[in-house]
Amino acid sequence: MTTIAIQGIRGGCGATSVTASLSWSLANLGQSVLVIDFSPANLLRLYFDMPYSDKRGWIINNIQSDSHNGVINYSERLDYLPLGLLDEKMLSMRVSQLLSQMSERTSKYPQQLEGLFFEQYQWILIDASGLYSPLVKLAQSLADIHLCVLNPDVACDVLLQQQELPNNSYFLLNRFSPTSLIQQDINHIWQRKVTNLIPIVLHADEALPESFAAKKPVGLYQPESLIAQEFNTLAQWCASFEHQGTH
Repeated sequence: MTTIAIQGIRGGCGATSVTASLSWSLANLGQSVLVIDFSPANLLRLYFDMPYSDKRGWIINNIQSDSHNGVINYSERLDYLPLGLLDEKMLSMRVSQLLSQMSERTSKYPQQLEGLFFEQYQWILIDASGLYSPLVKLAQSLADIHLCVLNPDVACDVLLQQQELPNNSYFLLNRFSPTSLIQQDINHIWQRKVTNLIPIVLHADEALPESFAAKKPVGLYQPESLIAQEFNTLAQWCASFEHQGTH
């Protein structure tokens, strides 16, 4: 089993869409996948056709509840687990309770999730988008690979230089537009200077935001689109990377 925490270097880089899309492509390779939402926005569920009004999620589950509660099957090899929809005050309280419980246990896994990490999933993908530090740090601590999503812009370049990131970080270029001169320049700089830059570029493609509106992973919504094919290539890279055991 390999666990990947997917996080944008800043908000809005597309970590949630990358998580949903990559999970579908890995499942289509015949891999068993569980996707877990660690983002307070709780948006990941919408890629899997969960109703807007459904507030269920693992952060809401009772701390003593069965670890399988809340897991939702989406396809033959793909399950997902929403965070749960709470207001800011309730979320802060639940996270405080979670961290307090974890400090009293020897396991590094939250009790609500622990059993899932010992199931027969080949991949666990964690959506760690957003800036809610305790959840982001928890996701990073659970991950074999920290996948940092970058947009080819100056803000991401600055943050890349000044943020301290986990040692197991790999970097993925997302929303690249080849007609933009500044994006071309930034891409060339990163190709030379960024260690562990994944050799796959995800291009800007309207199929991706459209798939979110349709509440489907892009590989299901428009499997022949450029971005769906790029996610398939990324999934193949991940499978090859995992097979080599280099992490």
